[in-house]
Amino acid sequence: MVYGWGMSSDADPTPIADGTSEPSSQEVVQSFIAALERLDFDGALALAAPDIQWINVPWKTATNKERFEKMLLGMFKETTRFEVEFFDIHERGDGVVYTDRLDIVEGGGMSMELPVQGEFRVRDGLVTEWVDRFSWAKVIGDIARSLPGIIKHRLGR
Repeated sequence: MVYGWGMSSDADPTPIADGTSEPSSQEVVQSFIAALERLDFDGALALAAPDIQWINVPWKTATNKERFEKMLLGMFKETTRFEVEFFDIHERGDGVVYTDRLDIVEGGGMSMELPVQGEFRVRDGLVTEWVDRFSWAKVIGDIARSLPGIIKHRLGR
């Protein structure tokens, strides 16, 4: 089942809180990802804790908000489209949100559809940890498949 969060849906990608309470951890994660889908990095960073950790297993990618911002902006530097299709998203309790999703990334001549299992930790309405697990072989394969487009883009043709 694909959930209606993300640009692939006709629904508004930003969850709406009822205004009477703090957003749930799942709503924070959905808002965070929706900001990334809009390529709204200021919006995503506003939902990141100062001590955020970003881990793309097996590497620790960022260990604080400054490094997170630098890595995020570098990763999305040439991205023209980022879309997330959720197969599952649910809160496990204690601020932990699990995602099973497909990340679709395009830009700079590259096109990638990456199955990802993610886990987010949320505290006080901010993402404190983002851990993604995916196949590095799939990433390398998609980059290799996109190589002609990447070269064409780099050469400006």
